[in-house]
Amino acid sequence: MKPILSKLLGRAGDLLDVQPVLALFLAGAFLAVFLTALFAPKPTPEPDARASLLWTLYRQCARLVWAVALVGFLLATLSLLRVYLHQALAGFQRNHGRVTEANFNAIQTIWGTHQEQGELRFELYYEEEVTERIESEDLTKPAVLRKKTVRHNITSNPFVAARHGVTLRQNPRRKGSALYGGYDTTCQFTWKLKNPADRELKSLLTFPLPSATGMYDNLTATLNGNDVLSQMQLKDGALLLARDLKPNEDLDLAIGFKSRGMSSWYLQVQEPREIRDFIFTLSLPDLTKAHLNFPEGCMTPTAIQSTPDNRGTILTFRLDHAISSKGMGVALPTVTQPGETTSAVLAEVERGWLLIFAMLVLGLALAGTGQAVLLSVLFGAASACVYGLLGDFSDVLFGFWGTAALILLPVFLLLTWLLTRFTPPVSANLLALQLLLFGIVYPCAAGLDAPRQPLYFDLSALVFLALAASQLARRFFGGWPAAKSTAPQPAVEGQGL
Repeated sequence: MKPILSKLLGRAGDLLDVQPVLALFLAGAFLAVFLTALFAPKPTPEPDARASLLWTLYRQCARLVWAVALVGFLLATLSLLRVYLHQALAGFQRNHGRVTEANFNAIQTIWGTHQEQGELRFELYYEEEVTERIESEDLTKPAVLRKKTVRHNITSNPFVAARHGVTLRQNPRRKGSALYGGYDTTCQFTWKLKNPADRELKSLLTFPLPSATGMYDNLTATLNGNDVLSQMQLKDGALLLARDLKPNEDLDLAIGFKSRGMSSWYLQVQEPREIRDFIFTLSLPDLTKAHLNFPEGCMTPTAIQSTPDNRGTILTFRLDHAISSKGMGVALPTVTQPGETTSAVLAEVERGWLLIFAMLVLGLALAGTGQAVLLSVLFGAASACVYGLLGDFSDVLFGFWGTAALILLPVFLLLTWLLTRFTPPVSANLLALQLLLFGIVYPCAAGLDAPRQPLYFDLSALVFLALAASQLARRFFGGWPAAKSTAPQPAVEGQGL
């Protein structure tokens, strides 16, 4: 017995820590049951006066034991049904949209990681052979002459203009039961470059690829209209092209490819230089303005336009005579997971069900309904099973809305009708209203509008308090009509429960 009590008290403590308001409502409901059972009207005539003291002690002890047993029964029921609801939610989430770091890492090895595109680097230099004279410490020996090549780097800015265009389409990837945000890109980068010196120079063009482990298809590279891809070297995740330049020579370089990645795409001018006549256009054909999200350290686009079909956006970044280390890009929004609506509603079900259970226990006890505890347990168990069916049939009956229309709403309407049959007319409508409000309206509203979940819960709590206060006022100040119950009356102490 001790381990059971310890477990029940532990669960009560957990509920008090997580949901103190609901714990207060349940405590009030259990107190109402306890007091009603303890001070129930006497069902039998008084015994002989000579045995009144002994009989009174026996009756009070019996009432106390009965009241404690009822509260213990309710606590055990509450604990078991909460476990059932937790298992229903966990079982559904395990098979629908269960995002894990292990699966995310695995999908990156298959599809590709997030991409960070660096800007082109253009190194300019010339080499000069110089003769170095090394004098000997022994004056009788001749000086040593040694030739060596000295490299002189050109620090002038060779970038004249840049026109970049990237089209990014979302392509979510599935791993396990969840979807992860992936994308396909079509990239085209062009630069106008110029040898800033009046002499011949050597140059090294370095184009860093956005991901060392990425996949690149349809790769093209042209210089002044000529294909130079075969002349380029792939080294350390970058394309390299060495070339000799004529004095003041102009260059038109274009590099294009198709690729794919996950989560975000980012372009950054990493070298500290003046950015001249730079225009970067990022086309997002399937991402609207409302879903735009920018990576950390990203600058705001110069212009944001909707696509002609209003299904996407076009981001334009314009820079001229600028110095900036901020990037330009986009982070993909959170992918809609399979069963996301059902999962969101089921996540709010526990709070709604606890409100239902507290309402049933308190409302039926105050209404003086016959077998109030048993009816509370039956209706509470039935409503919990309905939520389990919601998760079970969500994939079969056209998702959440189909299941809600075919199972959730009809069963709750049936429970509402049955509740009115077992409850005195004066309180039947109030209890029926709360059953629909806490059982359907609150979980759906809070689950589908997560940012306002506290608002919906607070409103539901206020409704609970208002209707509970109304029942108390009618019982203690307005009298209470006899309950017309179709349930058989018990022949034991506390027959109202």
